[in-house]
Amino acid sequence: MNIILILTCFATFYNIKITSYNKDYLSVQQTENLKGIFILLVLFHHLNIFAGVGDIYNFFSNAGFIAVGGFLFISGYGLMYQFEHKGRAYVKSFPKRRLFVVLMPAVVMSVIYFLIKWKMYGYSLSAMKDDFFRGSSVISNGWYVTAIIYFYMMFYISSMIALILKKSEAVIILNAAVAIFYIVVCLKLNYEGHWFPAAFAFCYGILWAFFKNKIDNNLEKGIFAVLAGLIIFYYILTMGLQFGYGWDEFKCLMYLTMIVLVGMKVKLQSKIMEWLGSISYEVYLVHGLFFILLRNNYIYIADEFAFMLTLFILSFISAVILHKIFVCIEKTVFKGN
Repeated sequence: MNIILILTCFATFYNIKITSYNKDYLSVQQTENLKGIFILLVLFHHLNIFAGVGDIYNFFSNAGFIAVGGFLFISGYGLMYQFEHKGRAYVKSFPKRRLFVVLMPAVVMSVIYFLIKWKMYGYSLSAMKDDFFRGSSVISNGWYVTAIIYFYMMFYISSMIALILKKSEAVIILNAAVAIFYIVVCLKLNYEGHWFPAAFAFCYGILWAFFKNKIDNNLEKGIFAVLAGLIIFYYILTMGLQFGYGWDEFKCLMYLTMIVLVGMKVKLQSKIMEWLGSISYEVYLVHGLFFILLRNNYIYIADEFAFMLTLFILSFISAVILHKIFVCIEKTVFKGN
């Protein structure tokens, strides 16, 4: 079974390049590679939690919120980068070009999940509503989908306010408030703990994009010292103190900082990871479907390796097909715009 991990490591670290300073540490190529790594972490996490595929995968038992934090960080960074460079034109096109891209696939997949659950288990609209208010998306393991739609909508609103105020800093402040509000609502609704530890990652990405030039100028010659100091500080703090509220949020931001700092020295150039990153949203949307379809009252793949391999193959193939369909829909809807 460990062959899956071996192949994953090979694909992840294939053709990496160690540099004196990687100025493109948050370029499209680098972030697509990171998204490919993050989606694999999500898959291994869910396999460990829900499928019991072997003790070696216990390493991924707490990796889920950090991987999702990575997605949120990259999204926040990318949106703020575009806003900073394109301004009003970007905000004007945002509902069509950005919100639609995350919302339309989520709606389509929600319908598919609902129909399959209805056919197999008699799932109803009332049950779906009840699930939502108790913190369970109709899309299996789909809390990230709910979160990213919420944060995209709030970014759009905050960017419009920032344009009115003529202060791009307003985007940072408003999205920090948005993250706090999101956490408070999750707590009030008694959502499970995995819903909110990554909430500040989106705002953190926005913050990094806003201060990127200053960060780069200050860190270019001292990355190793900063990274080493951060690791030492984190692990001393871990041994000596763990506060009840905010600890997971803190851990998520610390790990993301370390990942980005390592990226300043390591250039990721794996075509496999880049490809996987380009379909990571679709993989996230569809992989939970195969947890349902491969283990139920009618079909049940008991063998752990066979289940894992089948889930990977079907998830990736389906994600490629869905990605092509969604891109086609997007082009058709906005043809001529």
